[in-house]
Amino acid sequence: MAWYGLRADPVAPDEAGRFRMQQGQEIGALARKLYPSGVIVSLANGKTPAERTRVNVADGTEETIFEATALAAPFVAKADILTRLNGGWHVLEVKSNFSDTKNIPDLVDDLSYTVMVFKRTGLPVVRASLLLLSREYRFGSGPDQLFEVVDKTGEVLVRVTEFDAAADSIAKALFNGKPPEPKLGSVCRECAAFGEQCLAMGLAHTVLEIPNLHYKKLQRLSAEGIFDLSQVPDDLKLNEKQQRAKDSALSGKPCVEPGLKNVLNAVAWPCYYLDFETVATFLPLYDGHACHQQVLTQFSVHCRDTFDSEVPHSEYLADAKRDCQRELAEALISALDQQGSIIVYTSFEKTRIEALQRLLPDLNGPLQGIVDRLVDLYAIIVNHVYHPDFRGSFSIKKVLPALVPDADLSYQNLAIHDGDMAITRFARMARGEIAGDAIARTRQELLEYCKLDTYAMVRLHETLFRMAS
Repeated sequence: MAWYGLRADPVAPDEAGRFRMQQGQEIGALARKLYPSGVIVSLANGKTPAERTRVNVADGTEETIFEATALAAPFVAKADILTRLNGGWHVLEVKSNFSDTKNIPDLVDDLSYTVMVFKRTGLPVVRASLLLLSREYRFGSGPDQLFEVVDKTGEVLVRVTEFDAAADSIAKALFNGKPPEPKLGSVCRECAAFGEQCLAMGLAHTVLEIPNLHYKKLQRLSAEGIFDLSQVPDDLKLNEKQQRAKDSALSGKPCVEPGLKNVLNAVAWPCYYLDFETVATFLPLYDGHACHQQVLTQFSVHCRDTFDSEVPHSEYLADAKRDCQRELAEALISALDQQGSIIVYTSFEKTRIEALQRLLPDLNGPLQGIVDRLVDLYAIIVNHVYHPDFRGSFSIKKVLPALVPDADLSYQNLAIHDGDMAITRFARMARGEIAGDAIARTRQELLEYCKLDTYAMVRLHETLFRMAS
């Protein structure tokens, strides 16, 4: 992946990606306020960032340096914060994660790479820490309450030794004219080169289309050089769902289990089709809120009494300037009435309703009534249906075009065409970055996006019923 990535054309980040970068820059700026005497490495006098960093380090009067750059060819690294400590330097990396994140090993690796490069330039690093967000921080508090300094020196120094031992051979492989010998692994699922330039090139279906394949079985396939799904040996012992996926892909035909009809017949009418949208930002948006707090902002509901009836629609979109979750919950209870099934896709809606129950205990009863009526189309499809175009995934982005390939369900025709963009637009309204006449336009675009989500479930439910019949 790294070899191909090094040679790939750069791709500009989309709107959601730019917004995440903007938030990261804001976190970095707040971290610098903890060190008021610090200086940012400048690009004065035509010097490179690495050259200017050496000047700043040599200047004994500067205790803290921001955005310091180290170049130990071919490796380059930038440290968010360098501060003098005990005759050496303390390297701090600012991250937008909490200190109990499951991604701590990745953050330590990132910090370790930075320390390795600085040590290769001769900088005496005596401590290495992560500057992470505090779960105790609340909207409006100062930068001194926003961060936790987590000392990772011991772990980092161990990783630096490991990185140092491998760095030169990795660099040699990356700059070689030919790619390294590829090896099949779960990481191949995320690599664009896998199917276009690498092991799966020219294959109609690959072994990675087997859902939830255990890594030991993947290791076996890799050791035997098997990448083509049609060559998977019979003794690999696939479970029922995995075998269904394999059979469907190789036959080129959808597979429908007999039990689908009974499951769908058990769905009580009327049916309500529900979809939520939320917002979550690095820094809290509303009074009393914490970093990364997920806030329900919007719902869409389509309803029908039978497959042949009309499909009326109702919706709610919060005022971006305040936390409207109580209003949303009350509107949701009203829109869903008290009888019938509530169709969703995945457990996301259940999770968010349960969060509302904790937030609004006085509404626990009617909200629990909604939870008790939920029917998850995702679970029904995973257990009973497979289409070759799923390619091993049951995400709505794969399932919908495979089972309901209608042009009127295309999100690309919308101004807001994915969940990340919806989050970004709402957050920008809340922050005042979308204002004036643009607010009404943005609100309408958000409503259209969420409405298509629930209409898509209406069509998906119809399609499943026809397949079962």
